[in-house]
Amino acid sequence: MSVVIQLLEKMGQSSELRYANAEQLAELMADTDPMLVAAVISGDQQALEQMLGARTNVVCGVHPADQPDGDEPAEPEQEPETEKISFLKVG
Repeated sequence: MSVVIQLLEKMGQSSELRYANAEQLAELMADTDPMLVAAVISGDQQALEQMLGARTNVVCGVHPADQPDGDEPAEPEQEPETEKISFLKVG
C-alpha cells in the first residue's frame, strides 16, 4: 500500500489527529518522504494528487432508463382472473 494512503488512513482513524498541528503531523510522519510531509502540513491538495496519481474531477451520475414509446409508462400485463374451484371429499 502507498505510504501516502497509509498515512491518510492513520490520520482518519484517530480523532486526535483531526486537528493536529504541524509539529504533531511532522512527528507522525518522521519516517516519511519530506515532500509528503510538506504537502500534508501545508494542505497542498495538488501535491498530494500528484503523488497519488489521482484526479479530483471525478463524477458519478445516474441516468434513468428510457421510457418505451409513448408519453406514459407501460402498464404491466395482468393475468386473466380464473375461477377457483375447491372439492370436498365426503365418505
